[in-house]
Amino acid sequence: MGELVERLVALEERLTRVEEGKAPPGDGRSSAKLVPRPPHRCIGCGLPLRKQAGRCRWCGRPL
Repeated sequence: MGELVERLVALEERLTRVEEGKAPPGDGRSSAKLVPRPPHRCIGCGLPLRKQAGRCRWCGRPL
């Protein structure tokens, strides 16, 4: 019974670490967070995104 409790505690710790995006202890790698990338198309006109002075070059929508 004690072994089952220890395994459950270890599983909860592992789940918490995965949800937070942290690497396992002793692992030299860091977990990579996804960086939000700008859209490839303008939300307003749907054309390929070309920026000019902080606006879409084609429709003028602020970005």
